Amino acid sequence: MRKRVLMVMTRDIPPEATNGRERTLRFIRDAIGSEVELREFTIRSLFESGGSAAKMAALIRLMRGIVTGAPCALQVAMFADRRKERKLAAMIAEFKPDVVYLDGVRLVDYASGIRVLIGRRPIIFDFDDLMSRRAAMLYDARLPVSPGYLTKSIPGPLVRLANASFIRQAFLRYERYCLQGHERQAVEAAHAVTLVSSDDAQALGALLDSRTAMRKVHVIAPPMTSTRPLARPADLLRFVFIGSDTQLQNRLSIDYLLGLWKRLAPRTPLVVYGRMVREYDAVPNVRFAGFAPSHDDVYTSGSIAMCPAFLGGGIKSKVLEAISHGCPPVGNATAYEGLGFQDASLAMSEADLERFVTDPSSHLDAVLDAAAEFAAYCEAHYSVTAFSTRWRNLLALSPAIQMQPAAPPMPAHQPLHL
Repeated sequence: MRKRVLMVMTRDIPPEATNGRERTLRFIRDAIGSEVELREFTIRSLFESGGSAAKMAALIRLMRGIVTGAPCALQVAMFADRRKERKLAAMIAEFKPDVVYLDGVRLVDYASGIRVLIGRRPIIFDFDDLMSRRAAMLYDARLPVSPGYLTKSIPGPLVRLANASFIRQAFLRYERYCLQGHERQAVEAAHAVTLVSSDDAQALGALLDSRTAMRKVHVIAPPMTSTRPLARPADLLRFVFIGSDTQLQNRLSIDYLLGLWKRLAPRTPLVVYGRMVREYDAVPNVRFAGFAPSHDDVYTSGSIAMCPAFLGGGIKSKVLEAISHGCPPVGNATAYEGLGFQDASLAMSEADLERFVTDPSSHLDAVLDAAAEFAAYCEAHYSVTAFSTRWRNLLALSPAIQMQPAAPPMPAHQPLHL
């Protein structure tokens, strides 16, 4: 009899998702669904489900947290829904899952009820990024709150109000504190917790009070599928950046790159791909090319991917995407955070990046050598096969098995044994 797995989701998984969290969820479903009987159950936020009942449920959840001395993050309260709890309980009673997968810490309130219903059978929390760490980074850098995949659902005036300077810092400080409590609670309730970044896993370990809890934490990065081998650029060289400025991390990178080209006036062009919502001043040798129908239009044989990152947490999929298309990804240390691979020829200092942009030919050999090593590293550790094996092994673990402690920080080029 095949194992039954219930995936409790906060969003739908588009069948052709090609990037971001949706792509990772599709790979998770494919990895575990081929060998188990799989069902999905979706719990949407109050901004998506709408209605006065949903808004009242969130308010009650926030008030209950204050009264009990265990305050609730807004990102958790917005998924409070008694009707969904009852429907989920009915599905569990009917389906009798052997494993329950929960899509993120936002669903932590559902864990205790699930535990009562399934007994000692495993619960897996897939954190993706460590949300409390992201809130702390936004707070420290005084950066705006970004709703992420809920951007289309949350009213614009509410987002602008939350980003008013006198509100934003207090809100982020509150969310960070609450999310740290939720993350500890999720680890306690779970059989296993997954993150995409080794740096996030270490940050979570600092929040936990026992090695037993830390043994539950696993790092499983999104997979990379190589479509073209790395080759020396044969055409006229150009730099490319891909990403819509609707996402905060992309806005920060685009602003940095435009400032770089305006200040240094390099002869090598920069082409920016993606749907933009902001207007940008014209900068010599910079072109906005809009949405790219295919990655082949971006990662041409003469392209080098510019991947500087200024918001930590998780891992930067741009780096993996570029190398999978045979394009060297050049960025900074933050761009390579959590991957277990660091080389100064790719993860450049600011001064080195400026020198490379100004005179790429003088540094191209070192960049290509490092990119070749990175490509081999990714093939070994971030393949679809390795990703699927890690998820299947996680599902196969018995609740009684003690999991291995998380590894210490990896030196440069040291593989992560995940």
